[in-house]
Amino acid sequence: MKIERLLATLIAVVILTIPVQAQATTITVLSDDDPGEGFEDTTPVNPVGGNTGQTLGQQRMNVAQAAADQWAGLVNSSVEIKISGAWEELDCESNSGVLGSAGPTQVARDFPGAEPDTWYHIALARAIAGPGSSLDTGEPDISMTLNMKLDEGDDDCLLGNTWYYGLDGSGPAGTIDLYPVILHELAHGLGFSNFVNLEEGSLFNDLTDVYINNLRDTQIGQDWPDMTDNQRANSATNDPNVVWTGPAVTGSADQYVFNTGAFSQGFLRIHAPDDLASGSSISHWTADASPDLLMKPVLGNIDFTQVDLTPALMQDIGWETALFRDRFEAN
Repeated sequence: MKIERLLATLIAVVILTIPVQAQATTITVLSDDDPGEGFEDTTPVNPVGGNTGQTLGQQRMNVAQAAADQWAGLVNSSVEIKISGAWEELDCESNSGVLGSAGPTQVARDFPGAEPDTWYHIALARAIAGPGSSLDTGEPDISMTLNMKLDEGDDDCLLGNTWYYGLDGSGPAGTIDLYPVILHELAHGLGFSNFVNLEEGSLFNDLTDVYINNLRDTQIGQDWPDMTDNQRANSATNDPNVVWTGPAVTGSADQYVFNTGAFSQGFLRIHAPDDLASGSSISHWTADASPDLLMKPVLGNIDFTQVDLTPALMQDIGWETALFRDRFEAN
């Protein structure tokens, strides 16, 4: 997730109250930091915005686990999902910086319940295969890295803005809420990303994946799995013609996105800028969506716990998402 511009003021937000059924999913954040760093930082701090952690590392972990718990209420898995999290100094300039990144630790295919010859993010694969399968190894499903530079108070990094570790969405001016950033990054690890070599257009080990099975180029009228490598490489920068065709997103997109320019032939557009952006192109919604969505390529004006269309995309790629299904059927 990348922030490319800095807002003069952050939008006032509140915690959303949502009816969550009995939670069957467990998502656990594990520290991969060295002693004294990142999640293990023992610097004393005062409680802030409902976060009662007494050290910087504890507060960071409290935010990460709270975001993980929200996702645990949105996707169903009888296998525990584990996240390996760490803090590092990532790229950061005065007006542009990487807030964090995340992705699956492994991919899997041809397991019980899978579409044949199709790659899956490992957390989704384990959820479909169930406990006791050969995929259920207990190893982390998602690797997540967050930018430590924001706590160094360097004006050359996002004009000196720092992380806000509160759980109330009330970060003061000059801070960036960590919570929605982690919501965004965990979505990538759960399935909001593709496995294509976008520069060459080649499939991972010559097989499709569940994410690109929902992509189409409306200009040439072809779905991504059916394209040649050259066609996919060209399509990856063919904005505004790359779209998501999954039925859950398509059936509810107009409840969240109100500007028609974010759609092509009735489908919500995917981020496909003219200049290929590594780690960003094809794995986000279009930046033109309004109001802002959680999975846009830049940090926008979103409510603190907002997930909007992200659970719908998860349903399209194979997750069981009871909460979203209930809302969709009710409408």
